[in-house]
Amino acid sequence: MIMSKRGFTATVGRRCGLTLILILALSIAAACPAFADENTPAVDHYAIGCILPLSGRNAAYGNRALDAVLLAAGVFNAAKETPIRVLIEDSQSEAAVAGAAVEKLARAGVTCILGPLGSQEAFEAAKEAQRLKIPILTLTQREGITEVGDHVFRNFLTAAMQVRTVVQYAQAELGLRRFAILYPDDPYGQEMARLFREEVRRKGGEIRKEKPYKADQTDLGEEIRALGGVAPASPGMEVSAGFPPKPDPGFEALFIPDFSYRVAMIVQQLAYYDITGIRLLGTSGWDSPELLKADPGHLQGAVFVDGFFINSFRPEVNDFIEAFYTAYGREPDTMEALVYDAADIAVKLLLENRGETRDAFRRGLTQIKGYRGVSGKTSFPASRDAQKDLFILTVKDGRIVQVK
Repeated sequence: MIMSKRGFTATVGRRCGLTLILILALSIAAACPAFADENTPAVDHYAIGCILPLSGRNAAYGNRALDAVLLAAGVFNAAKETPIRVLIEDSQSEAAVAGAAVEKLARAGVTCILGPLGSQEAFEAAKEAQRLKIPILTLTQREGITEVGDHVFRNFLTAAMQVRTVVQYAQAELGLRRFAILYPDDPYGQEMARLFREEVRRKGGEIRKEKPYKADQTDLGEEIRALGGVAPASPGMEVSAGFPPKPDPGFEALFIPDFSYRVAMIVQQLAYYDITGIRLLGTSGWDSPELLKADPGHLQGAVFVDGFFINSFRPEVNDFIEAFYTAYGREPDTMEALVYDAADIAVKLLLENRGETRDAFRRGLTQIKGYRGVSGKTSFPASRDAQKDLFILTVKDGRIVQVK
């Protein structure tokens, strides 16, 4: 599929019309002399390749990501003409197909590639892009993806990025040094706990206690008591004046790397077992209205992070939300914000470099410092793995609000 600004007449926000235009553009492009000889393909210096799972098990994510790419490419901006063209390949949610799509886009002459989303898809595409020396900006959480080679970049929200931000804020801004971890005993929870443990110790803090729980567990009484929780007094029990005060659990903050609906349940149980007066720390999985199903008083002052915040006070975020809603009739989420920024970076580089070579584009990515996007400020260090100033969030008076 190919999409460019010229000739776009589909009704804004209507995917059926958009698909027809994409198919029509593809048939027209087949007759383009620039792509006629596959052995010596001409490079279209304003062409961005895009590999997304538009079918298969991850199709819902891929189609939402495509919305973000097209918005960044200026498809819906009738007031501004652009030479940017987006060539779209469906990975079908399969790694082998994603790898083959890279070669197909290379023959089509794209300057750079965005995607894919999935871990294995991104890895196969990255290997092929490195072999063909085409810069690829991957959209995956897979750790180590940029180690494939110097043409492989990533712009996405990772576990390590979240943990670094949470620990930095907890120690530098809140002055916390003693931590505990309560985590689900599954791959996500184990990885988050490992990263948190390592980052706290690297920064000179202490991990006082750790306790895993089963991912489907609903009663965490035993685990919470192991952290220092105490069972409530029996009904009718008299508490004497000499009754010992609530014991100190031995830590100042508790990190819970789980998702909002489970955190809401866990927080209620922490209060039941008198684990109160500590700072609760979390990940992007907390950023949902479901979190507030817990008593807001138990969440007051909790700190967590995300790569996007729909109620941000940043003007660029508000502008993005308005444009996205106008185009698609719905609000964007974190994934769409990250994909939008990746596409916007690519578009801006191609326009600023006035259609230079693939290698010039690769060098341009390495020089991006402090790009102010809708998913926070972004820079590409030597590792080519985007560094982001994530949104730091808290709960205040029963609402999720942005701290910085």
